[in-house]
Amino acid sequence: MTSDQHNRYVAYSFLAYAGFQAFWLLIMILWFYVIFGVLPDRPGNPGFPPQMIVLMIGFMSVFFIFLTLPAVIGGWAMLKQKPWARVAGIVGAVFCAMSAPVGTAACVYSLWFWTSEKWKEVYEGAATKDHSMLGLSSAEEFRSTDTFDSAKDWTREPPDWR
Repeated sequence: MTSDQHNRYVAYSFLAYAGFQAFWLLIMILWFYVIFGVLPDRPGNPGFPPQMIVLMIGFMSVFFIFLTLPAVIGGWAMLKQKPWARVAGIVGAVFCAMSAPVGTAACVYSLWFWTSEKWKEVYEGAATKDHSMLGLSSAEEFRSTDTFDSAKDWTREPPDWR
């Protein structure tokens, strides 16, 4: 399997995780609606306040969206091969890890892809294409034109401001 296919499958696993989370959110909303909204109350027993039901459903929705949004952003970034897809993929994987079984599988697959050398084949090739649009033939030539000398600038002493 090629690195590009792995990249696509990691993105699809993130989107499958998001779909799985959306499915369970819908099930939970329906469950709350049926239990607290449709079923009749016992005689003489006041019903559950509707405002509380709305508050609980709202809290669950925000919680599910908070856990799912990094995976959706990471999956989209990987499908579009954005330069920041690695960071988004790792953050999405960490958030996916909290939800078994689909999230855990997506997390393991994503972390395997991003910690191996396979991601470089996909994303460094895209960086080379971007540099060729600037008139440079390779990423190394781009780096050689940089005026920042990292060894010299990071080792010098800071100025004395006293």
